[in-house]
Amino acid sequence: MEEDFNQYSEEEEDFTESLNRFEQMLQKNEHYFFDVEEFEILIDHYLEKTDTNTAKKVIDISLEQHPSSTTLKLKKAQFLAAIHQPNKALEIINAIELFEPFNAELFSIKASIHSQLRQHNKAIENYYRALKLVNDNAEKVNILIPIAFEYENLNQFDKAIEILKDLLLENPENETVIYELAFCYNLNDDTVGSIKFFNEFINAHPYSYSSWYNLGTAYNGAELYEKAIDAYDYAIAIKEDFASAYFNKANTLALIEEYEKAINTYQETFLYEEPDATTYYYIGECYEKLGDPKSALTNYNKAVKLDPYHADAWAGLAVINDDEDKSQSAIYFINKAIALDKNNSEYWYIKGDILAKMELVDEAIISYDKVILLDEENEDIWIDKAEVVKNYENIEHAILILLEGLKKQPKNYLIYTRLVPYLLMKGKVDEAGQNLIIMLTYNKILLSDIIEYYPEIINFPKICDIIETF
Repeated sequence: MEEDFNQYSEEEEDFTESLNRFEQMLQKNEHYFFDVEEFEILIDHYLEKTDTNTAKKVIDISLEQHPSSTTLKLKKAQFLAAIHQPNKALEIINAIELFEPFNAELFSIKASIHSQLRQHNKAIENYYRALKLVNDNAEKVNILIPIAFEYENLNQFDKAIEILKDLLLENPENETVIYELAFCYNLNDDTVGSIKFFNEFINAHPYSYSSWYNLGTAYNGAELYEKAIDAYDYAIAIKEDFASAYFNKANTLALIEEYEKAINTYQETFLYEEPDATTYYYIGECYEKLGDPKSALTNYNKAVKLDPYHADAWAGLAVINDDEDKSQSAIYFINKAIALDKNNSEYWYIKGDILAKMELVDEAIISYDKVILLDEENEDIWIDKAEVVKNYENIEHAILILLEGLKKQPKNYLIYTRLVPYLLMKGKVDEAGQNLIIMLTYNKILLSDIIEYYPEIINFPKICDIIETF
């Protein structure tokens, strides 16, 4: 242990000395000699700092001093790829390949550049060429994982899963592979396969907390929430400080409306990691569902204080203020949310509702139209838009809006719950009856919505006959 520490200290000391010498050379405009290894370390150092100008100087000087070094030429190729000049990088690599056709590192770098160019089949081809040239297991793993990534990019998830499973057989403790496998199953929309795999893996490796965690995520995807909670509990039992497991468990508790337990579990994450805006937002949301607006506001405010760019938290503040009839504050907060995410239809919907409540009809309709533009499948928006127009303009215009909604969403039978009453209010009983028949043919349950909204429907004998028929 002490030997390792001493070796590390010596390497750190050597690096510091090389770095100081190089920067002194630049400052004094002099020429000092460095060996290839020193140049490699210096190039990596400046690339990690994203100081591409100095990295280029190191590369140029290194190749002046060591013009035949393959290692430094490959570093130049990597540098060119990093500054988004992949084709120039490939020119260098192809030239080297003519003289070194058995260089595994060369093919790995070439593969990564093809990946950058989204030429994923070529990337896979070159990774496999590299794989044939290495014997060390760790090096093989470092090549196989990128191959799996490339198959993911090609949407060939079964091939990626096969590779990742083989890697786990070699090293069951490789967490990168475990999480990537879960990700692949998710992308492949194979929740059943994910549950089956992780259950089998856990039977063989019961103390793999990351596997319990990913099993919980798979159960969530299958809406098996109680099983998901159990899986997260096992992960936490094995690794007490597993903040992500607490967070996901809390999300699941919120899904089954166990809001108080969810709040307590969200708060447990703070014992093991720094509080973050998203967690405060979810806590606020739980308090809102519990009918505790004061605590919801407190947590939404904590969220935006930690992260002023957290749009959902600003929207949460808008909803609470609107519920408390603080319309000006509500508009201010929802505008903050929209400024951060202009294409979020939910925010525009909230704004439309606030403006409608303030009787700013034209502005409300503009917001509702934005919802229609951004979310073509939203079924409720046509009803709310029509209701505002009916209340503040005229019922004929409201009917036209509903008919427009039916043209765009012919299977949105919710629209009839307003169209039928509006037609009856205008005395158009026959037309109302025709539309009621359409609705009842496809969705009888919505009749209760009509009666709740417009109890006077029972005063129309013709309509009553239709209802009795169905």
